[in-house]
Amino acid sequence: MNDARFNKEGKDKMTKPRPWRMEFGFVIGLLIGALAWWSAYEPGAGLFQNVQLIIVPAAFGIFVVSLRNRRKRVGPYDPEVVARNKDGVV
Repeated sequence: MNDARFNKEGKDKMTKPRPWRMEFGFVIGLLIGALAWWSAYEPGAGLFQNVQLIIVPAAFGIFVVSLRNRRKRVGPYDPEVVARNKDGVV
């Protein structure tokens, strides 16, 4: 099974899930944060009130994407990528 289509374990490379991009988690978190900020907005208090309602969900979205990629072992958490990085080949 040295075919280029198969990885070291003999599994088809095409069946691997694709990693989610960090930007996807950031944008989804930013949208949720913007909705939370909009619902908590008080006129006259200024635009920068409760900025944490926008920043924290965006950071949480990036964290969720990172956990998903680690659990699925895709992207930077792919065992093949990790092995190449340990050898110094990026």
